[in-house]
Parts: sequence; C-alpha cells; structure tokens
Amino acid sequence: MHKVSGVAPSATTHRLLFTAGMLTWAVAGFPQFLDLSRAPERWTQPQTLVWLAAFLTFGVAFWLHARDEDTAQPSLLALQSVSALVAIATGDSGLDGALLAIAAGQAPEVLPHRKALAWVAAQVLGTLLVFLAFHPPLRALIQTLIYAGFQGFTLGTALVMVREAQARRELARLHAELQATQVLLATREREGERLRIARELHDSVGHHLTALSLNLEAAAHTAKDTASAEHLRRAREAARTLLSEVRGTVTALRDAPLPLLPSLRSLAEGAPGLAVHLDVPESFALESSEAAHSLFRCVQEVLTNTLRHARARNLWISIVPTEEGGVRVLARDDGRGTAAVLPGAGLSGMRERFARLGGGVEWRAAAGKGLEVEAWLPAASGVTG
Repeated sequence: MHKVSGVAPSATTHRLLFTAGMLTWAVAGFPQFLDLSRAPERWTQPQTLVWLAAFLTFGVAFWLHARDEDTAQPSLLALQSVSALVAIATGDSGLDGALLAIAAGQAPEVLPHRKALAWVAAQVLGTLLVFLAFHPPLRALIQTLIYAGFQGFTLGTALVMVREAQARRELARLHAELQATQVLLATREREGERLRIARELHDSVGHHLTALSLNLEAAAHTAKDTASAEHLRRAREAARTLLSEVRGTVTALRDAPLPLLPSLRSLAEGAPGLAVHLDVPESFALESSEAAHSLFRCVQEVLTNTLRHARARNLWISIVPTEEGGVRVLARDDGRGTAAVLPGAGLSGMRERFARLGGGVEWRAAAGKGLEVEAWLPAASGVTG
C-alpha cells in the first residue's frame, strides 16, 4: 500500500471557520443570558421562551450545517435565517443580528453566487421589516444598514474563499492532467528507445552475424585440413548461438511488459490536497501497450473526477490481477457522493476504451457516501507480476 500526497489544507480552514461561527453564536447570546440570570422571573415569559427556542435552533442548525462541508444543505441555511430573524424580534441585547452574518458567510457554500447574493438581500429585507415593527423608521433603517454591512462583509469573504477553493480544485485537476501527460510522454519515450535499440540489434548486429555465419560455413567446406575445419565449425556454431541470443534479446525488447507502478505513483503524487492510497503489486505489469495505456487513463480519469467533483480527502485505488489472468481496478473516495452519476466524456471514454479490449467499467454512488468505480480487463490484456 502506498499513500501519496496529504490531507487537504482546506480542512483546517473549515474547522477554524466552524469554531469562529460557534464562538460568534455564543457571544451573541451571552448578554441575553446574563440579563435573564439577573431576572429569573423572565424565564417563563413567552417572549423569552421564543427567543431561547430560536437561539438554540440556530445553534443546532449551524452545527449540523457546518460540522461537515460535504453535508451542507439549503434547508439548514434557511432554518438559520428564520431563527436569526425570530431571535432579533424577541431579543433585547441588540446583538442577535450577528447571527445573520454567520448565515451570510455560509450561503456561497451551498448556493450559486447570484442566489447567495439574493439570499443575503432577503435577510436584509427581513431585518428591516422586523426593526420597523418595533422601532421608528429612521432607527430601523440605521440598524438594518449596520447589520447589512456585517452580512456584506462575511458574504464577500465567503465568496472569495469559495472562488479560491474552486480555482484550487481546477488547478489541481489541470496539474493532474499535466502530470499524466508527462508520465505518458516519458513512458512512450522509453518504449520508443527500446524499440529503436531492438531495430538496431536486428538490422545491424543480426545482419553481420548472419553474414559471418554464412562465411564461416563456406570456409569450413573449403578447409584443407581437419583441424582447420573443426575450428571453423566451432566458430560457425558460436556465431549461430550468438545470432539466436541477439534475436531473443530483440524479441524480449519488443515484447517487454510495461511496468505501471512507477507511472501510477508519479500520477498520484501530482494530486495536491488529496491523500491517494495506491495498492498495486510491486512487479505488476501489462504486456499489451494498449491495455497499459487504458489502465493508466482509467486511474487518471478517476483521480481527475475526484479532484473536480468529490470534495474528498482520501482516494483508494487498488489494482489486482485476477485468477483468470486479467486485471481489476477498484477505486473509491470519501467525498460527498451524488444521488445519480451522469457520465461525461471522461467516464464514457473510459468505458468505451475498456469495452474495446473486452473489459468493462461500472460505477456506484450515493449521496454522502462517495463514488466507487470498478473496471476490469480480460486475460488477453497480458498481466504479469
């Protein structure tokens, strides 16, 4: 088992934001709890009970929403917004509006940018309506603008972070593709050099050894004494043996199995922010160049899709020779998953490539459970190791 790369640095950032949000929530409610502790009789008042229910509901919804960025849902965000507005309407501290800033900071994670802006605008409008119900218009407008500024700041910061994360994932995907191209070029270059050497041995050394063998055979027939003929016969046999060994070497060079583990390691090392766990036999190789290329492309596509869509921290890839002489690829990640997989050009191309070799590709997915890909090639692929 080989583990490549590291845990995504964004996980640490997410934990810090989660901690900051919970701390802000606690600080926003502290003055109200302090006032209630000084007047215990207020705990039974309907307004206090409504505020307490709204405040606690916001905290639970935020915790469920933010504990794992892969399970964030618009419904939980809506529950936070409504709870914050209720807390503003029933609270006395004046700090409950900070809860809306927390919600604004989460909107870009679960909504497109324009919808996130509209969401925050709706929160600002809701805040204004609540303040107008309890305060004069001018004071209500001023307080609304203050909280709108907080929400705008957190929204802008969140938008920048989301765009940076998207750019980072896209850069990682492009880097993985570039790394894959470099690996393939290096493999093709080594293969071309091996074939060039094989041709040189066949065309040059093989030709001269054949000529030498024929000349020695002719000389042996024209030798005048027995001793000379014996020496020429032995030289002819040595030339034939050497010619046979050269031909065997040429065949071995042409048909040498392609080692995949070094190429797969290089590909996996180019996946920033993702821990790739490779489980491949050390001596694993494929005799078929097309099969090796297809298998490499399969792993590349799995890696690219994981970087682009999964938001995963780990990717497990296992390549196992089968008892029938074929090979099976099993890949799974711990990302957010999806209810249904709509195969794009990459997955469709992978399936077509494997089908052309007599194999196949299947995938399984479920929301919150990552993606599993299973691919296989038959014995004709020439597995060794």
